Amino acid sequence: MEKVVSNAGVVGEKEFWNEIFETGHSVYEVIRIINGTALFCEDHFERLLVSSQLGNFNFRMEFSEFQTHISELISQNQKLNGNVKFLFSETEHQNYWVFSFIPHNYPTSEAYLHGVNTDLLFIERENPNAKLIQNSVRFEADQMIAERNLYEILLVDRHHKITEGSRSNVFFVKDEVFYTAHDTQVLPGITRQKIIVCLKKLGFEVIEVAVAASEISQFEAAFLTGTSPKVLPIRSIGNQKFKTQLPSVQKLMNMYDQMIEEYLKRT
Repeated sequence: MEKVVSNAGVVGEKEFWNEIFETGHSVYEVIRIINGTALFCEDHFERLLVSSQLGNFNFRMEFSEFQTHISELISQNQKLNGNVKFLFSETEHQNYWVFSFIPHNYPTSEAYLHGVNTDLLFIERENPNAKLIQNSVRFEADQMIAERNLYEILLVDRHHKITEGSRSNVFFVKDEVFYTAHDTQVLPGITRQKIIVCLKKLGFEVIEVAVAASEISQFEAAFLTGTSPKVLPIRSIGNQKFKTQLPSVQKLMNMYDQMIEEYLKRT
């Protein structure tokens, strides 16, 4: 049984905490652990603070304490790689926080080479800038992913614009120009932020505008970004096919991997 680190006893059972957080008002973060290092931990913590403010949570924790609890979780479980989820939940009687390792689905080398299948779901997140538990969106997306054997679902808003993935951000590419929805329309993913930095370093133009669902055929390529997928080419959105080995996207994938390596070396 995997252990968790929490504020109600240093180590608790994961199933116990799942029950608590299903009933509370919750904010969360997911951080990738590589060789015992929490990748871009500072950025995740800053986003957690923003999400807490947007969701009106009474969250109080210093970054040093946040880091210490992650280190303790790694030590307790003797796991140097994986995804760690932090949850802060407000219930009627008490506030709870917990760190736990969660199942992850890292893409295979074949997926990075040939891309993954996705489709569209007409649904919107409430307060998209905050990383909040929204069970209705998660349930519909997971159901569609399972029924159609997809890797991810892309969310379409009331204006018929593609905003983001259910667990990721999405970019489209045309003539070496990269398009992604504006910060105000999405959860500003940590990987997304790093990708925009990489693209600008590579000299590519980035336009922050959501692509219309009816216009995806105009683009050569599309890809997902996120904690688990990193930069993952999309093979299809419904029946629309895309190139999965576009040179500009390959350059981006390589630069992002270099950014990760540099972070791990200096941390």
